[in-house]
Amino acid sequence: MKKGFMLVEVIIAIVMAGIIAAVLATMGYYTMMQGNTLKYQNTKTILEVIRSRLVGLAANPDNDAYFELLKEDVNSTVPIQAGLGKDAWGRNIFYSTYDFGTLNVVDLNYTNNQVAIAPAGNVNIMGRLISYGEDGILQTNATHSTAQGDDLMIEIGIGETNHLKLYGGSELTTQTRGYNSAVVALSTDLLTTIFPTTPLNGTLLFFRDTNITQVYDANTSTWVRVY
Repeated sequence: MKKGFMLVEVIIAIVMAGIIAAVLATMGYYTMMQGNTLKYQNTKTILEVIRSRLVGLAANPDNDAYFELLKEDVNSTVPIQAGLGKDAWGRNIFYSTYDFGTLNVVDLNYTNNQVAIAPAGNVNIMGRLISYGEDGILQTNATHSTAQGDDLMIEIGIGETNHLKLYGGSELTTQTRGYNSAVVALSTDLLTTIFPTTPLNGTLLFFRDTNITQVYDANTSTWVRVY
């Protein structure tokens, strides 16, 4: 008897091989998609952790009524004091800062950059953390108010350092990004027990027993009633 494969058997084998290849390719595609989705979620968490660390390390070395963030390392990377500084893809996170108030020349570990890092209309941003995303290309720059392409961005506002440093709060949200975060107290409280010797310019104070709101004017070193 002659041995060999019938044409039908060959066709069936080819079809089955094609189906298996398609299934494997589909599984690989969805596995890759799930992997990138997980990396985006992990990167967002990493950015949040680094932001909290940077806010906690912020200081006011030049005593100009504005806190400064730690200065960027070489190539706009996160300083080692704030953590590893890499996203879930293993790439360096882009980090940029802005120095409000007087130019810091006292402690150069802290930012002394006064070139805009965010659109001019967003005057409260003192720091930006940006992941290059899956494609590894930085697509977000100082003219953009939101992350571009597949970048992931978290910003640090002046109000966030105020909230943590002055008011003892630890929650960092976009609601505290603005400059003023009001402190609630009684009119009988001693201000020296609530604030440091010199509060930040623009700090708000609300007396809940008299419904009076005051703002601190650093130029005159006085509290001014606004309501």
